[in-house]
Amino acid sequence: MTGAGFAGRAMASDFDGTLFFGIGGRAHPLHRFLPRDIEAIRTFRAGGGLFGVCTGRPLGAVLADAGRDLSFDFAITSSGACVSDGAGNTLFSREIPDDDVRALLDATRGQTARPPFIALESGYLVLGGASIPGLPKGFLKRLRVVSSVDEALSMGHGGDGVQVISLGFGTQERAARFVAGVGELLGGRGSAFQNLDSVDVVPTGCSKGAGLAVARQQLGLGLVGGIGDSFNDLPLLDEADVAYTFNRAPEAVREGADVLVDDVAGALADLEQR
Repeated sequence: MTGAGFAGRAMASDFDGTLFFGIGGRAHPLHRFLPRDIEAIRTFRAGGGLFGVCTGRPLGAVLADAGRDLSFDFAITSSGACVSDGAGNTLFSREIPDDDVRALLDATRGQTARPPFIALESGYLVLGGASIPGLPKGFLKRLRVVSSVDEALSMGHGGDGVQVISLGFGTQERAARFVAGVGELLGGRGSAFQNLDSVDVVPTGCSKGAGLAVARQQLGLGLVGGIGDSFNDLPLLDEADVAYTFNRAPEAVREGADVLVDDVAGALADLEQR
C-alpha cells in the first residue's frame, strides 16, 4: 500500500474478533493484533485516512487493550451509545435509565451463563464476581466487581452512567430468544444486539450504525468503510459506504457485506482503490 489514495477515506472497525484477538480468539490465537493489520492501519493514517473503532465495549475497555499498539481518530463505543473523537472528547452519549437497568437485571437473574457486564464509559463493572471461564486473567483484573445493582448504579452517577448491559446466554438460540423479547420487557425503551451467544442491551436508537452516522456528521467523514465479524455488526455494515466482513464470518453477516476479506489489512487495501 502506498497510502496515496487514503485522503478523504475512513474505516470503522469492530474490535473483538475483527481487530483484536486477545480474548477467546480462535481465528488468530497467537496474536492480540495481527502485525499486518497494525502496519496497514499506520500506512492508512499516514496517507490521510481516518481509522476508528466501532465496538460494543466501553471506551475505557478499548483503550486498555489497544495500549501502545493502536490509537484511533474516532471511537464508536458501547454499541453506539457513545461516540468520541481522537482526543477522547465525547461527541454523543446516551445512558440506560436506572429503572430499566434494574428491570433488565432482575428479569435475567438466573438465566445467564456468566455474570452480567455493566458498561460505563470508563470501563466495565461485573455483577457478582470476576471468575469467568474463558476470559484471560489480565482482562478479568480490569473488571470492577460490584455486589449489587444499586452499587453499580451509584458508581455510574456523575456523568458516567450505564451505557450497555452485556449478557451471556451460553447458546446462540437462547440469546436470539432474549433479543426477540427485550422490546416488550423494556416497553420499547431499549435495543438489543446479538453477538453469537451474548447480547448487548443499549438505549433506544443506539447501534453501531447510528454511532457511525453521528461520527460521519460530526467529523465530516468522506467515503466510509466498515468491517465487522458478527451479527451485532450488521448495523455498522449497513451504514458504511463499503461494507466488509471475513470469509469466516457467519452467512448472515457475509450476506450483509459488499466485500469479503481475510483481515483488516485486506479491507484497507480495497478501500484505497475506491
